[in-house]
Amino acid sequence: MDMQQKRKSVLITGAGSGIGRAAALRFNAEGYGVCLFDIKEAAIKEVAAELNPGVGSLCLTGSVTELSDMTDAVAATRDMFGTLDCIVTSAGVVKVEPAVDADPDFFRKTMEINVMGTWFTAQAAGRVMIEQGFGAIVMIGSVYGSGGAPQRTAYCASKGAVHNLVRSLAVEWGPSGVRVNAVAPTGVRTPMVQDLIDRGIYDLAGVEGRAPLRRLAEPEEVAAACYFLASDEARMTTGTILPVDGGWIANGYTLGKRD
Repeated sequence: MDMQQKRKSVLITGAGSGIGRAAALRFNAEGYGVCLFDIKEAAIKEVAAELNPGVGSLCLTGSVTELSDMTDAVAATRDMFGTLDCIVTSAGVVKVEPAVDADPDFFRKTMEINVMGTWFTAQAAGRVMIEQGFGAIVMIGSVYGSGGAPQRTAYCASKGAVHNLVRSLAVEWGPSGVRVNAVAPTGVRTPMVQDLIDRGIYDLAGVEGRAPLRRLAEPEEVAAACYFLASDEARMTTGTILPVDGGWIANGYTLGKRD
């Protein structure tokens, strides 16, 4: 086994943009071999070009909604680097629309990507991590996984499911040396959120006003929390939903506007 195969490794879904891209850059900077997984090949190739080539990376395309794709991605990561030390499940979608008008097909798609996609990635990784006796799974939750938000019914439901998936798997897989945690950001200035802002369907003032730090999170700040949860510094941490929210959840005082 050469030196590249002895590196710690991470598989990141949704690695082509946003939090996934930021996580890839952070783990690469920390010396991890990175498997970039996304449905968009061009996007992950652009991210790969930003990485330190001396560390090692792998680009794979596929869908998180296909267990076979995730099983293959996990195997490819382990084969290249020798172990699978961590996964970050960053693939996800959101749509802002009134609940009474919600598109049932998109609701279903949200559950397939945000919940089933996260589950398939964790399941495929868990099989390998349990066998090797160690590993860290970091899921992307949300402040909306703990509390509701208007016009985000599917998204809130999906992130609530992710939070309880974290707790369930942490309890089941802990005895095998596998840790499972999530980060729960407030609004993050990703391309997906920026598109909502540009289209005038994202209440930027409201989101920033609720957070005591009065701003959105940056993808790099969420990536830093992901790295912490994956690292040995968090070796006694599992089953935790770590807010990266500028104090959003702590704030019980914000006065809402009346229509």
